[in-house]
Amino acid sequence: MFKKKGKFRASSIIGKEAGFKGTLKDEESIRIDGKFEGKIQVGGNVIIGKDAIVEANIQAKSVSIGGKVIGDIDSEERVELFSSGSLEGKVKASDLTIAEGAFFNGECRMVPLEEEKEEKKKEKEEKIFKKTTSDKKAASEFEFVQPEEE
Repeated sequence: MFKKKGKFRASSIIGKEAGFKGTLKDEESIRIDGKFEGKIQVGGNVIIGKDAIVEANIQAKSVSIGGKVIGDIDSEERVELFSSGSLEGKVKASDLTIAEGAFFNGECRMVPLEEEKEEKKKEKEEKIFKKTTSDKKAASEFEFVQPEEE
């Protein structure tokens, strides 16, 4: 609906009459046309239909909004707010497009795509370092005791 046919293919869809509460995780793209409340973590794109109402923090590659979103968005690439769209919350993205007539109330932090990738790489390295450090610490808490000779 928002992009040329075939550009975005959603692997998960919440239909117009459906409602969902909780955490939605998907490695691919999703489309929401109904009501959603909670948290969204997607490896692909999130498409919010024009009749959708979403109260959630969203983490995705890109987010296209035609309906109403209340929550923070952390996008690797772009956030697009269409003329029928409404967004209240903080946005972190490398590109933000707001169409004439759209509603946006919040804050925006623009992060160049290369810088975003570098930040994610550092976060991943820090997690690995903390894990290996904690594993070494756990291993060092054990003391080897040599058996007594008889």
